[in-house]
Amino acid sequence: MATNSTNPATAASAPADIATAIRATALAPADRVEILRALRETMPDIVPPDPQQKTRITFAKGVPRQFVDAAINGLTASDVWQQSAATTSAEVGAHRDFEAQRPVYDELKTFSDILRYSLNYHHWQATSKSRTAYRVGKQLGGDEGLVLQPHIDIMAATLPKRSRKAKAPASKTPPVTTPPAQTPAPPTPAVQ
Repeated sequence: MATNSTNPATAASAPADIATAIRATALAPADRVEILRALRETMPDIVPPDPQQKTRITFAKGVPRQFVDAAINGLTASDVWQQSAATTSAEVGAHRDFEAQRPVYDELKTFSDILRYSLNYHHWQATSKSRTAYRVGKQLGGDEGLVLQPHIDIMAATLPKRSRKAKAPASKTPPVTTPPAQTPAPPTPAVQ
């Protein structure tokens, strides 16, 4: 999407005007990516994922908001506490207030789910129609069949190979028989 960064009217457009302009413009995938990146770059306090913080973040999810609110109120009431804790109520409040971005996350998650489904749906449709074309193409004969044969061969080579496991033939080994138990012969008397 071409933008005119030198036009001050464009830079001062209201969000509704921007949304209307986006809806009215045919956008290529690269244009949509550019718009998403622009949104990301303009969102304050975005933090890139840090795997080393995952455990701490997971633990913090279990702490209720009332705990944070009480800390903000206490830090506001005591300068000594702020100095001892090396933080201010404004600092804690700014982190707490980032929760206002939750609707943005929810909308992006919904968009992501819909986009994922759409990608899978369209892949399924393309695959289904291509398989139909493949089956029909294999049956065409004559000159048309000769023209299509290289394409049919490529399609056949790229299809997943169906390999069914052959049943193992029943083994014809004779059943194991145990010899009859042998009892020791009674001792014979010694002849003198």
